[in-house]
Amino acid sequence: MSAERNQQYRVRFEDVAAHAREITIQDGRHAPLLIVEGSKSLAVSQIQEMPETHDERMELMRLFGLAAARTGKFGRLEQIFFVSEGWMSVAGPDNPPQMRPSEDPHRKEVLIISGLELKARRTQLRLFEMVRNGDQEVVDLPELSPPQEREASAQVPLLEAFAQGYEGAFLAQVC
Repeated sequence: MSAERNQQYRVRFEDVAAHAREITIQDGRHAPLLIVEGSKSLAVSQIQEMPETHDERMELMRLFGLAAARTGKFGRLEQIFFVSEGWMSVAGPDNPPQMRPSEDPHRKEVLIISGLELKARRTQLRLFEMVRNGDQEVVDLPELSPPQEREASAQVPLLEAFAQGYEGAFLAQVC
């Protein structure tokens, strides 16, 4: 039997999104979740706490990628998914953002699901608004991005940072 894992089943972005929505409606929140799929194995890890700034989050994801590669258990990196909550400001061409989304009084609370398929360098991103009732329970999760916008090349910098950390360490081990 080959050391490569059975490739008949691959994690699908739509399954990750559907499961994340179910958890968010059930629990009223979703902890940051990282799913790493390699040629040898798959891991799902909850991240206890995300750093405050974007630069710190980028560095954390790069370090996670580096650490994952150094374990040697994943083989070739194939896909990465990240689920998290966040704030979003609505801006337009005539209304550029004036402040961080977390400080915007008109912000939206969102569930963010992103994915990166390494071989094709294909990215996917879905945003859902977390609609709460008076008791602060999540009662709806309407999608914020229409399907035609989802098909455009989404930017997923945290996953790119993970991939860079992983690929750098993986190549160093192979060479």
